[in-house]
Amino acid sequence: MTKINNHIAPRERILETAEELFFYQGYRATGINEVIAKSGVAKATFYNHFPTKEDLCLAYLQERNNSEYDSIIHYVNEQKTPRAKFLAVIEATEPWLEANALRGCCFLNMVAEIPDPESRLRRLGDQHYNMVSALVQSLAQKLIESDEKRYGGLNAKELAKDYMIILVGAIAMTEVYNDLWPVQHAITMVKRLIE
Repeated sequence: MTKINNHIAPRERILETAEELFFYQGYRATGINEVIAKSGVAKATFYNHFPTKEDLCLAYLQERNNSEYDSIIHYVNEQKTPRAKFLAVIEATEPWLEANALRGCCFLNMVAEIPDPESRLRRLGDQHYNMVSALVQSLAQKLIESDEKRYGGLNAKELAKDYMIILVGAIAMTEVYNDLWPVQHAITMVKRLIE
């Protein structure tokens, strides 16, 4: 586990600790006392910021949602053409998975741990994937408009659905196999969608 920096604010220390524990060992396997001990805060300080473990996890997931979406947008904006921007979402997945030791997606991992589809923890996953899907659909529409002759037969909404199934499947399979080949193959599959 990464050493926690005691010079940052207690709330951020708690979140930093929780992020690592929730992501690498799971929500159910992580106890509040472990988060308190490893973040180096007093119990009262912890509860002042996060009344429940669920509140802590919601804050962690919201931060992951924001940072991951911002990272995708940054990667997309670095690309020059509508085709490159369209492919950027799935191409950004490979370095992201490498950086998180092929552990997959915190939102997909949460689904495996929380069976209730109405859970606030699971609804954040819905929000995340709806945002990514809307981005992909927008990029698909821009791709189609960039070259009606080449891409005019495509439907942006259906293309986005196919893309998301490939993307999420690749993320899950990368974690299952602990290998990058699923996401590498998924990039090829998304390219085929527009050929």
